[in-house]
Amino acid sequence: MLGSTFGIVLSHLAGHLGVGLLAEMMGGDARVFSNRVEFTGAGDLAWAGGFLFCLILGVLLLFAYPTLRGYGIPRLVFLWVLLHLLRQALTQAMLLPFDDAAPLARAYAELNPPAGLDMVIAAGGAIGLLLVALSSAAAFLAFTPHRRFVYDARRRLRLCFWIALVPAVASVFLSIPYFLPDEQSNVIPTLPLAALMFFVTLAAAPGTTTVTGPEDEVHTPWPVGFAGFMAVALSFHILVLRGGVDVDPRMWG
Repeated sequence: MLGSTFGIVLSHLAGHLGVGLLAEMMGGDARVFSNRVEFTGAGDLAWAGGFLFCLILGVLLLFAYPTLRGYGIPRLVFLWVLLHLLRQALTQAMLLPFDDAAPLARAYAELNPPAGLDMVIAAGGAIGLLLVALSSAAAFLAFTPHRRFVYDARRRLRLCFWIALVPAVASVFLSIPYFLPDEQSNVIPTLPLAALMFFVTLAAAPGTTTVTGPEDEVHTPWPVGFAGFMAVALSFHILVLRGGVDVDPRMWG
């Protein structure tokens, strides 16, 4: 639950930072808040920065994931982060033709694209999101503490329910304090979308037979240190980001 919460918070922050960085590159000034980003002096094309930054970062983490060793808390958190980054980017692409006020749609309108291209991008985003959701079933099941938990389809479904779907749903509520107050953004109403893709992950779990699990049961300690880190991150959001931080480090201090 903490790992998924961290993934949601970090993916939104990465999206806002991406917009701010592109706005700065276009000659504007940007300020990142806990629940939004504001910029001046740059066109609407800067709104594409969030999509691009999350997609690039998510793909890089996706390729780095197989190099990690073990199946402890650090690797599970890493998995949640890359999934939420990819979800953030691919969901924006999937919803491109259906929400003209969305950041990516505003940037897309600046390009004067040919008719129908938005539907192609949306289809690509939907297919990508589906593939990520399906393939993540095996990634989550690999964290089984013993092979008896993945012995048959029913047990794989139950394990995926507790290790993927329940944490995804719970993290939607746990992440709300990081984005309060929400008067000037639309983050909190969209948070339920963060859990939808993991219903597909759950549906794919029974047919995932590539995971065998360890012969000796593995006991994972409670992530007390990570819980403390999340408390520090919440304090940073409350005390620093709610007042806004300039993207250009030359403006700090």
